[in-house]
Amino acid sequence: MAKSKDNATGSVKSDKSLEQSMQELSDIVTKMERGGMPLEETFELYKEGMALLKQCRTAIDGVEKELQILEDDGDDDEHTES
Repeated sequence: MAKSKDNATGSVKSDKSLEQSMQELSDIVTKMERGGMPLEETFELYKEGMALLKQCRTAIDGVEKELQILEDDGDDDEHTES
């Protein structure tokens, strides 16, 4: 898993795609639902899953912002063409 640290914010960034993160999150949920793991392992998977969920939310928020900008630009173009 490739990660890099952002020195400005101190946060760890992942080089994974949204799809990869979502697949890993799905795999973690499946393992946890299966059960039978020691509590420590379950807790580690939970922490990893929460970190992946945060990455996914951040990526999705970024895409939503970009889409909003594109929609706003499209609206501006329609108003100036009239």
